Formats: sequence, structure tokens, C-alpha cells
Amino acid sequence: MKRTTSLIATMVAIPFILGACSDSDDGASSAPAEESSTTDDAGTDEDSENETDDTGTPAEEGEDQLDLVVGDTAIMESNVASFEFTLNSVEMVEEIDGEMPELDAYIIASITIKNVGDEPIDALETSRTFEYTDFLEGSGMPDDSEWYDEYDGVEGEIAPGDEMTGTAVYQGYIDEENHLRVKPGLTGISAINDAMFTFTRDELEN
Repeated sequence: MKRTTSLIATMVAIPFILGACSDSDDGASSAPAEESSTTDDAGTDEDSENETDDTGTPAEEGEDQLDLVVGDTAIMESNVASFEFTLNSVEMVEEIDGEMPELDAYIIASITIKNVGDEPIDALETSRTFEYTDFLEGSGMPDDSEWYDEYDGVEGEIAPGDEMTGTAVYQGYIDEENHLRVKPGLTGISAINDAMFTFTRDELEN
């Protein structure tokens, strides 16, 4: 009789023991889920912080400046440098070093480049960010000042905070409106913001 009573008591106790074990397992499995959620939230916050600067405002790219004229300064932001490009003056000449142009004329531009970034920049390479054209739907001509002795082009390295003034030499056709613009190939891949100077035939002739 005692043996039967013990057996019955054991059978009654088993469900309670199994239930307790099940509750313990549920509690253990839920803890990592909460920890994972916390980690994801922290990662999201970190990503959001990376999209803003130290002041909490989104970083802005350089603005396009397409209505510049002689005497204006373009503020340029590329993926490798920050600089200011000033078109001081323009004129056209029919001969350089005794050589006639292959097109209408040589376009002589006095330019100033100021390095406003944190790293040195190459002056001639920076100058060649811009090209001359009389036809916006067509191709442009680069600064070829390095091939002519009569004019001192910009060359060498410009340190942060420094500026350099020199002469850019282009050749091309002359129209009623002419332009010095950022090469479309650079703006097309978002390597730099866009800028364009416009000047007339009269400005070139005076």
C-alpha cells in the first residue's frame, strides 16, 4: 500500500517539475533576444551620427555656380580638394611665340587659385579642372600654358591657405558668348561641384 501511494505521489509531482523546467527555458531564451534588440538600436544610432558633422547638421556638398562672370570667384569642393578659382581677366590674341592658333584665337586668362583645403594641391592640375568652350553642347579646350614661354602659367604645389596667380592659355572658336566651365566629365561622376564663367566677344577684344 505504501509503495502504491509513493508511486501515485511521484506521478503527480512529475508534471509540476516539467512545467517548472519549461518556464526556466523560456526565460533563458528570451534574454538574448532583448540584448540583440539593444545592439541593433545602438548600431542605428551610430549610423545616424556618421551622417552628420560635429554640430549635428548634415554635411553639405559644394553648390553649383553657373552664372559667374569675369572677376568672380568659384568655390570648389571636389572629392580630393577644396579650392577657390578666380577669373581675373580674359583677352584673345592671334599669336604666341610666333605661332598661330589652329582655331580662331588664343584665349588668355589671368587666374588665381587659392587652396582652402587641408592638403597641398597641384596648381596646373587644378587649373585644368576648367576648360574653355564657345559651345556648351560641344567639347572644350584645356589650359595649355605649360607649352608657351611667353606666359607664366600656374605650376607647382599650393600649400593649404596659400594662393597662386598665373596665366591660363586656351585656344578655340570665338562666339558672342564664351565660357570657362568645369569639365563635364568631372561633374558627371559627381567628383566636383559645377561652376561656369561667361564672357562676351567684346570682353575678349578689349
